[in-house]
Amino acid sequence: MTNKILIGLTGSFESGCHDLSKVLELKHGFRCLKLSKEVRKKARELGYDENNREQLQDVGNQLRQKYRTNYLARAVLDKNVNAERIIFHGIRNVGEVNEFRKYPNFYLVAVDCSKDKRWSRLQHLYNGDKKQFDKQDKRDKDEGLPYGQQVLKCVEEADILFLNNEDYPTELKKQDELSSRFAAHLGLIVGDKLRNPNKDETMMTVASTLALRSHCIKRRVGAVLCDASGHIVSAAFNEVPRGEEKCFDKYRMCYRDLVRNKFKKQLINSYKYCPKCSKELSFKEDTYQCKNCGKDLSDDIPGYKALDKCRSLHAEETTILKMGRTQVEKSILYSTTFPCLQCAKRILHAGIDQVVYIDPYPEKESILMLEPKVQTRQFEGVKALAYYKLFYRYQETLERDIKQKVSI
Repeated sequence: MTNKILIGLTGSFESGCHDLSKVLELKHGFRCLKLSKEVRKKARELGYDENNREQLQDVGNQLRQKYRTNYLARAVLDKNVNAERIIFHGIRNVGEVNEFRKYPNFYLVAVDCSKDKRWSRLQHLYNGDKKQFDKQDKRDKDEGLPYGQQVLKCVEEADILFLNNEDYPTELKKQDELSSRFAAHLGLIVGDKLRNPNKDETMMTVASTLALRSHCIKRRVGAVLCDASGHIVSAAFNEVPRGEEKCFDKYRMCYRDLVRNKFKKQLINSYKYCPKCSKELSFKEDTYQCKNCGKDLSDDIPGYKALDKCRSLHAEETTILKMGRTQVEKSILYSTTFPCLQCAKRILHAGIDQVVYIDPYPEKESILMLEPKVQTRQFEGVKALAYYKLFYRYQETLERDIKQKVSI
């Protein structure tokens, strides 16, 4: 597989990986290999329902736990496929990503779609049961097991982020639009249509690089403020104030988690009866699981976020502080994560025109604070991990062309 073009697809279910793989097969000569094929095969052997998402998740976990996390990747790599262009569909664990990374021409594409849009596409299959959808989606993203579902981590590892939030009137229209939109990325991967990075890709690479300097245990964030021409005005990453000890050095854990755990313990210990089963409450040893119903009462504790307890100055906040009284027309703030409510207020007050982000943030209040005065949009394009690899070839091509012209 050394000389073949290999594309891996990852993303939450119904984000559009199937649609993009179909386009690459029909219009660009790729052969699609599905990691889920091995899972479905094992599910049938065990007598499971291969159309039941939770049972397939269970089987995938069992295979990765028994045979190592790269098992499904190796299963498709070991196939003798007579094709120069191959898609690996359904990557859901970082162990699979690491196995594919052993091949120099492998690129991971994350297909992303908002949760609300995915629910609108799938609700008929759940008979309107959004709780079941939410449960499966939460597990799919990260269930906290080294051999489990890790879609969020896989998306973080992606070389290219591709958005698929649009609905199309026909299947043919969808294929044409996806093919057209993905062409700029495919040209870089294949090498037949090289280009320079655009402003979004450059600014977000700077923000992502800055994020690596953060000592935050929970979430490393970088932010860059630039003007309409792409000149950087200010940049920062999230960190505790100058002179303060880092959370890990001081507490050996996130301070916010420390506060949340105390709050959770006090709240749960105040219960006389289980809020789940209404029986007199007693816990299984060293857990918050009710002995009667087995439910974990630490889930969904109200007021549990404690966002105001974070000791760090957020990346967006510090970026705005560093710009001082400077007024920037048509300014764009690039952040690796959608701003929280506190940062949203500062962005609005600073007169920033636009916010571009990679990861959505689960706080609707910040969205309401920014809209409609500040335009917000999710980043799409080449991410920091592949920035140099994909774009340096364009510079090499230019240098080669110049040398040829000079020698004539």
